[in-house]
Amino acid sequence: MEINPALIYDSVPHPEPVPDAANEGDRRVHSRNIKVMRVARLKNVKLHAECLGLVRDVSSGGMKIDADFPLEIGQAVSVALLDDQELNGNVVWVDGKTVGVKFDQPIVVEHILARPSLKTDGRRARLPRFKVSKAVKLGYNDKSFDAELIDLSQRGAKFFSDGKFKMHSNILVRLSPICVVRASVQWQVGTNLGVEFHRLLTVEELGIWLGDAKK
Repeated sequence: MEINPALIYDSVPHPEPVPDAANEGDRRVHSRNIKVMRVARLKNVKLHAECLGLVRDVSSGGMKIDADFPLEIGQAVSVALLDDQELNGNVVWVDGKTVGVKFDQPIVVEHILARPSLKTDGRRARLPRFKVSKAVKLGYNDKSFDAELIDLSQRGAKFFSDGKFKMHSNILVRLSPICVVRASVQWQVGTNLGVEFHRLLTVEELGIWLGDAKK
C-alpha cells in the first residue's frame, strides 16, 4: 500500500457528494461524505481483537475503512481516531479489505476529525495506541538492551526493559536491521519505559511494527 505520508498527517477534509446507486444498499446512509486518510484503531467487539485501520471517508452516519483483519457483515466494531475516542457501529458491507461501518449514533464529523493538542481535562490528546508483544533492541550510550514492545502508536511506544535510561535521553529502537526509529525517553517506572519518537511512523511502518514476521 503506497501512501504519501504527508496525506496521513496533514490531510484537509474535502466534502464531496456521493452519487446514489441502486446496488449500493447501506454503503451511503448520508449523502455528504468527507474524504480523509487517517490511521485508526479498529476493534472486533465480540472477539476483543484489534487491528490497524485506515479511514478513507466519513459521514455523520458511518465511514469507509481498510481493515487489517477479516470482518463480516453484521459484526460489531469500534473505531478510534484518537486513543480514547471510540465510535461504535456495525459492518454493513465488505469489499475485500475495505468495509463500510454504520455508526450506532450519528456523529458531528468536524468534531471527530479535529486534532486537538489537549483534551478538555488538560491531558494531551494521543493518537490511537495498539497493544503488541514484540522483542526489540534499545540502543543507548553505545550499549544494546533487550526489551519487549508492549504498546505502540505513530508517535511513541511503551516497553518492558531491565535497562536504566536517563530522562529525555535519546535511544535507538530496533525491530530489525531495516526497522529502526530514534526516540526520546519520556518516563521510566521500574521496568516500564515510555518513549516518544522523533518523527511520526508512516502507515506502512506502523503496519510492519504491528504485523507478524511475514511482513
